[in-house]
Amino acid sequence: MRSTFGTKEKSAFGFDAESSQAASPDQLAVVWSGEQREVVVASPIPGNTANSYDLDLARFPAGFNLTAALAMRRAGNVNLPQFSEQTNYLTAVSDFSERTRILALSGDVLAFDDDELIEWLVNAERQMVLGTDNHPVFETALEDTACSIRRLPNGQVAMTEVPRQHIQATRERIVSLIGERAPSFFNLTVETPLRCAARYFLTALPEGAVVLRDEKASEATAFLLIGKAGFSYGLWSPAAGLFSEYAFSAPAEINRLSRATDENSGGFSPEVIAADSRARQPQYESSIDAPTEQVRSPRDEHLEKYVRHALEQLFLQLSPEKLEQLELSSYAQVVWGSEPGLSEVIAPIVAEYSANSGLEFFQLPAPSDEAVAGGLLFGSFTFGDATAAGAEIVPPVNLARDILVLADKEEIERRRLEEVYLLKRRNQAVFALLAPIVLVIAALLAITADLIRTQIMTGIREIRADAQTLNLKPALDRRKSYEANLKWYQEFITQVSGLRRQQPVGIGMLYELNSSYPFNIDPSFYVADLKLGDAGGVARATAPGTGASANCFDCVEIRGLARNKDAVTSFLRTLEFAGGPGSGTRLFSNLAYEVVETTPPPTAALTGNQPTLPSMTGSNLTNSNTAPGVIAWSIKGNYMPMAPFAPPDKNKPPAKPTPPVSAATPAAAAATPAPTP
Repeated sequence: MRSTFGTKEKSAFGFDAESSQAASPDQLAVVWSGEQREVVVASPIPGNTANSYDLDLARFPAGFNLTAALAMRRAGNVNLPQFSEQTNYLTAVSDFSERTRILALSGDVLAFDDDELIEWLVNAERQMVLGTDNHPVFETALEDTACSIRRLPNGQVAMTEVPRQHIQATRERIVSLIGERAPSFFNLTVETPLRCAARYFLTALPEGAVVLRDEKASEATAFLLIGKAGFSYGLWSPAAGLFSEYAFSAPAEINRLSRATDENSGGFSPEVIAADSRARQPQYESSIDAPTEQVRSPRDEHLEKYVRHALEQLFLQLSPEKLEQLELSSYAQVVWGSEPGLSEVIAPIVAEYSANSGLEFFQLPAPSDEAVAGGLLFGSFTFGDATAAGAEIVPPVNLARDILVLADKEEIERRRLEEVYLLKRRNQAVFALLAPIVLVIAALLAITADLIRTQIMTGIREIRADAQTLNLKPALDRRKSYEANLKWYQEFITQVSGLRRQQPVGIGMLYELNSSYPFNIDPSFYVADLKLGDAGGVARATAPGTGASANCFDCVEIRGLARNKDAVTSFLRTLEFAGGPGSGTRLFSNLAYEVVETTPPPTAALTGNQPTLPSMTGSNLTNSNTAPGVIAWSIKGNYMPMAPFAPPDKNKPPAKPTPPVSAATPAAAAATPAPTP
């Protein structure tokens, strides 16, 4: 069909898709439902004949791994190419915040060409220029609103606007859908659902072809889309195009009732479903037991109220003043569509409004989200024709490339800001990816530098230590020599000290004698001399009466003085039974004693007449230099601890142990009797 929009329709406001892009089937239309619980995807695929194409349409749950599902679906279908940088992504806003209205511009402004008009509109937004209706041309700033300008066939200019944050959210959803393959810049087209549904009706359905006839050019067609999350309506005419579009979110009660996700529950909460089931149960009277009229459920009441509200808002737009302003004759029909599961509730209400208003209502044969997905492709793909027929009937608007992108003065700044933003995000992503690696490398470098520094410092310390060692080596050798000598002396002193304690004469025997003195009998008991025998020393003590004597190494002789003979006898017995450190070891053996009593010195008168005192043969005691009444005593015997130190006698057989000497010895008999007076 020839374009009825004139030469202006081929300008920047016209269908701006490239011919190569419109002929490429590498396109994907993605539509999220109003509640964003389901996703509808559509792509053109070659048909059975040449230059014929069909729609590959699929529905997925929103929580499904859509990226993997689409990749598998395209990999399994040879007619669908894989995603690439040339893929054209098509989607529609789903936040019910879109609006399309005719700008109140003067004839001078409408006479500008497309580039001048865009420049004038950007300046008007900055300077808050008023339109012909004494209201600002732009009610919100362009930085906050994505605006797309479309020149209508009747010469007017219509603006479609959506909050920029919703466009950004839609872009992020597409990026998440692409996944890791998302490039910095990709082909994205964002339109409104009502415009896409109108394009689907006018392009794909035979009822839409009837509306395009010449006799219907002055009639207006109303479009209504109802969903659980919201509804949108608009007006279209062949002579004026899509000149009005408004969208509203559903009331809070509908949003609350539609939170449930169970398919059998119809999307309503359990409380409402329970009340609905109770209301749908038949009621019987007790008297006649017959069924009565079925009670309406709360779900139906809320939905009916919601649908009636949407229809009332639509009929408020169907005013004669609007027709007169646009030079239209009448309203032809109302085309409506809904989400799956709502048509049963909407159809009776639509029939009621149709009967009351006289307008014809037509329901889209497909759910509204599928109709929107098909309308997106009809506006961007040729389907084998020379041009995209749907784009000529209802020209598309791309909210992703709004007026700021098209304005010559703003395009460079906006692209620069976008590049800065993308560069910032890329740097953040690169930093997020490389930060752990950089930290690990920095840690390894720090550890390596610390190890190198440690090795250098250790080498310096070792060099200094070696030099200091060379300087201190003589002193160290002397110290080691001194320590070795000291250690030898300490060991020698320790051994000598031990031997000292074991010496029989030096310490051991004196300790034994000290504890054996009979001071309790004779306090004047006195030891005058103590001798130990050696090779040429004291004769070995023998048994009394034998008269034999020999030099011995372990013989001992003790001499002393006493006043009491019993003290000598007691001292002898103590030595006989004296024990060593070991239990039952004797210290003395073969003991014999000799006692000599002293006499007064002879006078001169008796010297010549008195005989001299007798002495015992072999006695060593003398009575000279002793006071009268003092006894000179002598004890001889063997000291047993000296035996280990005696040199062995190889020629002499081992001596038999001699019995201990009794206390009674002939020493007393041998004592010289005191001279008679």
